[in-house]
Amino acid sequence: MRLDPAESAHATRALRLRPGAPVVVTDGVGRVAECTLEAADPRGACAAVERVRTVPRPRPEVVVFQAAAKGRKVDDVVQRLAEVGVARIGVFGSRRAVAAWDRAKARALEARWAAIARSAAKQSRSAHVAATGPPLSWDELLRALEREQCALALWERASKGLRALVEDVERVALVVGPEGGFDDDEADALERAGARLASLGDRILRTENAALVAASALLWHFGRVG
Repeated sequence: MRLDPAESAHATRALRLRPGAPVVVTDGVGRVAECTLEAADPRGACAAVERVRTVPRPRPEVVVFQAAAKGRKVDDVVQRLAEVGVARIGVFGSRRAVAAWDRAKARALEARWAAIARSAAKQSRSAHVAATGPPLSWDELLRALEREQCALALWERASKGLRALVEDVERVALVVGPEGGFDDDEADALERAGARLASLGDRILRTENAALVAASALLWHFGRVG
């Protein structure tokens, strides 16, 4: 197996691997190859494949739809969610999310989030890379929620907690609002799309913290962590 230039440079320069070192390679969708490095060329390292195995995607899947946020906060959300094992991360715009995407910026963001998710999979040694995609409009988010088995939207004024609403299904979608939260009309629209409004308790968390806390709580509930 020949590694691409970016992975070759990372293996030989950053990790300082030398011939004979064990190397684990994954395709990001469950296939894992256990290899031995043969040629430590930073432009195209070669590894001998010793064994190939398939790692099933953990169930149930947890997907997160994260509202756009200022600066590089969304980058941090993608990194942390991908590390803990979220299957997919979608970013959307809303009334209180300051975000404007033309076609070129949307493509750039899509590529950046994919690279962050890939790096997070390497960091956590996951056989599965979290799926990302281009930014979603509000209407695209609602259509996506209509297709979900179980969708939960965090809202500080919800009457029921996350634990009371989660179901034992094959996939759970979590919607996290922007800085400032969802307004009443948006909360109503989320419910009409099939999402149930859920609270994380008395504390009001920053959007980037709410995403990680809620996703981790779901993963713990399903026995995926802890």
